[in-house]
Amino acid sequence: MQVQLTQQLLTQNDCYQEGRTLKPTGIMVHSTGVAQPNPQVFLRSWNKPGVEKCVHAFVWREGVVQTLPWTTRAWHAGTGTTGRSANNTHLSFECCEPAGHTYQGGTMIGYDVLANQSYFEAIYQNAVALTAMLCQQFQLDPLKPGVVICHREGYDLGIASGHADVLHWWPKHNVTMDQFRRDVAKAMSEGDTDQEEDDMTQERFNELMEQYLAQRSALDPAAWSEQARTWAEQAGIISKGPSPQRYRSSATREEVVQMLYRLDQMLTKQEPTP
Repeated sequence: MQVQLTQQLLTQNDCYQEGRTLKPTGIMVHSTGVAQPNPQVFLRSWNKPGVEKCVHAFVWREGVVQTLPWTTRAWHAGTGTTGRSANNTHLSFECCEPAGHTYQGGTMIGYDVLANQSYFEAIYQNAVALTAMLCQQFQLDPLKPGVVICHREGYDLGIASGHADVLHWWPKHNVTMDQFRRDVAKAMSEGDTDQEEDDMTQERFNELMEQYLAQRSALDPAAWSEQARTWAEQAGIISKGPSPQRYRSSATREEVVQMLYRLDQMLTKQEPTP
């Protein structure tokens, strides 16, 4: 699974200017909490001093915009009930919400699930692809407890402030964080297969093909072809001898014309002399 990733670093944001480093041990999923599908709106308002928040990326319908280097400590989680913060441990990204709804006490008002289904699916797939990419890059296991979490789960773990995202939104589309983690793991597995295919060079292909042809050549011929094989060998169309005749392997064009030539020679010798 591929993700369309562009980079627009928020270099004027105080978080970027602070420049503290991060060794990621997890990923936290957020949503913006406002009906605004365009990430550029957030980038314009966040790329300046005095903004006390910053994430590593925004996920939107068309892809992902990276806003901080992955190894920069972001400001996204706040402080949890344990006094600890996922800012020190987790990468972060915001999912842009579609237009058309409002909020009342943290609850979406006027959100049309059916009308927004295709929008959500695009956001979700991009979030899966980004999380899988980051898990692979930083060798994270998305199925391990506490690794891939949303802001609400971070609050429950005592490492984030009391926000509901993304559990106020995603379940409307029958998606849970457990499903998300499984989909991330699946995407990582498929990515490993793709990488193996990408590593196939012409030299490696040639080597495997030679091995395959050698294996086919060594196979014993089937019993049903015995009479025809005996005739072909006695007539000299197929060479006899201790070396294998490669009956179960493919014939090259060169070998085909050679056999046709021998057959022609055999038939010519049998023609009566005028």
